[in-house]
Amino acid sequence: MKLWEEYKSIVKEVRGEGAYQEYAKGQNLKFKKWMTRGKKRPASPYTAAPVLQGKSGLGPLVEDEEYIPQLKSDLNRDVWNEKGKLHPEISEKLLRIAHDFYDKLDLPAPILDITLTGSMANYNWTSKSDIDLHIIIDYSAVSEDVELVKNYLMEAKSNWNRNHEILIKSHEVEIYVQDSNEPHHSTAVYSILDNQWEIRPRHKTFKVSEDAVRQKAHHFIHMIDQIDSLQERGLYEEVYGDAERLREKLRNYRQSGLEEGGEYSVENLVFKYLRNSEEMERIYDLKRRAYDSMMSVPAVKRGY
Repeated sequence: MKLWEEYKSIVKEVRGEGAYQEYAKGQNLKFKKWMTRGKKRPASPYTAAPVLQGKSGLGPLVEDEEYIPQLKSDLNRDVWNEKGKLHPEISEKLLRIAHDFYDKLDLPAPILDITLTGSMANYNWTSKSDIDLHIIIDYSAVSEDVELVKNYLMEAKSNWNRNHEILIKSHEVEIYVQDSNEPHHSTAVYSILDNQWEIRPRHKTFKVSEDAVRQKAHHFIHMIDQIDSLQERGLYEEVYGDAERLREKLRNYRQSGLEEGGEYSVENLVFKYLRNSEEMERIYDLKRRAYDSMMSVPAVKRGY
């Protein structure tokens, strides 16, 4: 609970108690690395809303066809066996990763489930798909201020994901701590703790406007380029704030797409394109470099 108490005290200061407020107002905090404990959940916090109907295909959005979500005829057999179960050695590794992460947080809420979701649990997987590892807890068991818990856990998972590159059959593991009371919009969910499907994957056709994805992706890339230009001009406080606000904007943008159109929504595909093309990493890097520059004190050259 030490890191959690530190987090609450810092947020309290930023909200209005201390000189730091004026400097950090409107910006998120930079946190240390955090890293994962268990039981079972009483009910499934998932929805299985259908994705957009129509004919599949984004066309040549980029030269690398792996950016394009095409439905496969089968699940990824490097991860799943013929019976639709995770390979035991992979299941064991994912459980260990989840517990290692969550145990370091030392929060009072028990793990209700550990699940695998996203494209690697579905037929739209590619060689660039992440393994989306979700740890299910009840946020309200940590604090009545659920929004505070959400922000804390988002920072914890972001720092962990940035500081680790664990590969399972060449697919990077991405951790997310999910509130059991908030629906998760996915067309396939596998409980690793229970070794069974919560929502079985199904072949679904979909239709997406290639132009819409391309135009929106280029719009966000232009915004990142603008932040990069501020970095070159030495405007580090503006870079730090703008990078954090853009990161939050993209997170909300993707979430709205998942809620309305599912995994094949324009918003989710734009987000995945930005992540796979390393534009998301550029945002994190700009924020990190800006913070380091703000906190540094240059050496004074002395003449003799």
